[in-house]
Amino acid sequence: MPRADATKHQKEILGRFAGELCESGADGIVVIFSSTLRGKTSSHVAQFGNELLCSSLISHAFQTETIIYTDTGIEEEED
Repeated sequence: MPRADATKHQKEILGRFAGELCESGADGIVVIFSSTLRGKTSSHVAQFGNELLCSSLISHAFQTETIIYTDTGIEEEED
């Protein structure tokens, strides 16, 4: 299938999917997917709805590590 047809088909699917989610009350929608054609993979990010919320969702999706610092009340000993 030519790349243009795949992209058009993907956009149609995304449009229907996002429309249904928005109607059900979603404020922001982010879809991340990849496609491969002739051995080359490309990544795609589609966002719908509240732009600030979508940016936060994208940042959260690509976050690789969460560090939570808490005060234990224990002092570290120096050598």
